[in-house]
Amino acid sequence: MPQHPSPYYGSPPDSAQSGTVARNKIGSHPDFRSVRGSQRRFGAVALLISVGGFLLFVLLSSFLPDVLNRPLFGHVTLGLAGGVGQFVVMALTAWRYTMHMERRIDPAADRLRAEMHRDAAARARVPQPRVPQQQRRFGGW
Repeated sequence: MPQHPSPYYGSPPDSAQSGTVARNKIGSHPDFRSVRGSQRRFGAVALLISVGGFLLFVLLSSFLPDVLNRPLFGHVTLGLAGGVGQFVVMALTAWRYTMHMERRIDPAADRLRAEMHRDAAARARVPQPRVPQQQRRFGGW
């Protein structure tokens, strides 16, 4: 549905207008900004570690293959150990991300969600002006 008045659709419903107000209120909430900043910082660090490790491994294999061909023990080379190490880095990054979300982000998001529901319940108790429904332009089948 278009977000502008037209003879065919009418004006946006009150729920769309109140949804915008609710989003603006949450977006300016200090807890939301704190959660969002924490999430972005952690995401940036996790991305740099994960992608940086992969990029380092690819660059080493391209420009210094002799370093990666050094044997560690038996037939295991430094390159093979580094390749397996990439899986370990990804697993640790995913695990830390999960722990970060469970400990810091989820509780704060739950508090914000509860506050939004309390505000919505308080608004529901206040009588809203009734907007007349637009009549159908065309008859039914």
